[in-house]
Amino acid sequence: MVARFVRLAIVSGFLLVPAAAWAQQASASIAGVVKDTSGAVMPGVTVEAASPALLEKVRSVVTDAQGQYKIVDLRPGNYTVTFSVPGFSTVKREGVELTTSFTANVNADLKVGAVEETVTVSGAAPLVDTQNVNQQTSVGRGTLNVLPTTQRVGQYAMFIPAAVYANPTFQDVGGNNGEGGQFSVHGQRPGDTGYNFEGMNQNMYGGDVYSYNAQMVQEVVVETGGTSAEALSGGPQLNIIGKDGGNIFSGSYSTTLTGPSLASDNLTDKLRARGLLNGISIKQFRDHGGALGGPIKRDTLWFFTAHRFWESSKYIQGSYYNKLQGTLFYAPDLNRVTYTDFYYHDNNLRLTWQAAPKHKIVAYYSIQNNCNCPFALSGNGGVNPIKGAPESRPRHVFNPQYNAVVSWSNPATNRLLFEGNLSLQGNKEHTELMPDVGPNDISVTDLGLNLQYGSLAGSNTGTNNWNGSHQRRFATMITSRLAASYVTGTHNFKIGFNYQRWNEGLEGAYTDPNAIHGAISYTFRNQVPTAVVIWAEPFGLVEHTSKIGVFAQDLGN
Repeated sequence: MVARFVRLAIVSGFLLVPAAAWAQQASASIAGVVKDTSGAVMPGVTVEAASPALLEKVRSVVTDAQGQYKIVDLRPGNYTVTFSVPGFSTVKREGVELTTSFTANVNADLKVGAVEETVTVSGAAPLVDTQNVNQQTSVGRGTLNVLPTTQRVGQYAMFIPAAVYANPTFQDVGGNNGEGGQFSVHGQRPGDTGYNFEGMNQNMYGGDVYSYNAQMVQEVVVETGGTSAEALSGGPQLNIIGKDGGNIFSGSYSTTLTGPSLASDNLTDKLRARGLLNGISIKQFRDHGGALGGPIKRDTLWFFTAHRFWESSKYIQGSYYNKLQGTLFYAPDLNRVTYTDFYYHDNNLRLTWQAAPKHKIVAYYSIQNNCNCPFALSGNGGVNPIKGAPESRPRHVFNPQYNAVVSWSNPATNRLLFEGNLSLQGNKEHTELMPDVGPNDISVTDLGLNLQYGSLAGSNTGTNNWNGSHQRRFATMITSRLAASYVTGTHNFKIGFNYQRWNEGLEGAYTDPNAIHGAISYTFRNQVPTAVVIWAEPFGLVEHTSKIGVFAQDLGN
């Protein structure tokens, strides 16, 4: 079975929507107007933005006939803005703090004087973006460091007042629940949430569980309204901005540990007398991470590398291994409480290279492995709402998972900006049997017990593959993007296109004996057989999906 889907989305013409936002913008801007002391606008003023966040140190433009300017494609960080023109004193504005997708409004009034005379203006950094009306929440590195969460992108919905998780059980306070699920804002479809890394859409189909390493994240911006034609979906957009390194060496390390002795327990004798023998409790939790960045060649080539090991293991309330494993019946082994063993390990490297005065190239590579082991013990919504003994659930092992991104930017003039991005993602998912399960064990669902036990069951057709038969799946996705922007003080016109190609399939599906034996399931009611389901196995599939998007839009004051 080959499923092909091509979507051509063309948003053409000049979408003259005042204050439209670039939904996938991975950079910030500084804009404003320059006047003299009489209030007359001043064209031809050189405006420079300097920051340690810029590899080239300084970015400059010239004001237009209306005295307006705009400097785009700036990295998040602290900036000093300088205004200079012959015959007038130089004005310097310090402490301009930029976050992703934010446009800081910085105006200047120049007075007649010597060029050597510099007027330094002090004051609070602009907090209100007067040029965009996109609704967004920016979460910086300092906030991420102190909040008790997993620091994984699926959990950032908790910062948005109107956000609702598709599955409310994913809410996590304390950081031990792992990756959160999809969420919606103002009733939007959860599946329309866009995950963007450095402006590139990273929504990989087919259920990958790639996690962005918090050690390499500079900030996360969640946009909930005002999305542009550049976005590949209409839901909330998460823009993840990575760290660049710098001209000085710096590093960090963090660790978090806990265990049963540090966890509270509200299980009373009264509850035990009513049959509740154990509650949800921590078995083990550890989160270790470190990062290092600095120059390979000052002002030319920077590096940043980050590494993280995260593991969370919890005992499951009222769930036990099967004392009669290998038979068609279930008896709880009260001495073996079921526990989860979720983990992920990530190693990544980012290089930022000023290849030429006006050409910057950024390369990022991450490789990781993780496991949801075992998966969906308490059911999985509409896929399989039945609770499961651990023997009936799979070990979802993703090894390896990789993500490679290359970005290029070229501010050809002080008005014309070219951008290009290419990303390649991939993973191999192994749906494995639990250690106590043999290849000939059969899955049984006892409706009287509301419990599935024995082994995995399901078909490789995808009917039940999250909880179902043993499989080895591969998935790859390539995403490319080209864009050109023409920027004046009053307009920011942008055109470009996106292309995405996704491939998914099963490895060894025609010969895997585990897949063949896993294609049968019994249904009991209080240990009395009532039905049997047999799937036609072995079975394999390959799917391909392509998306093409072309856009043109204008941001005008």
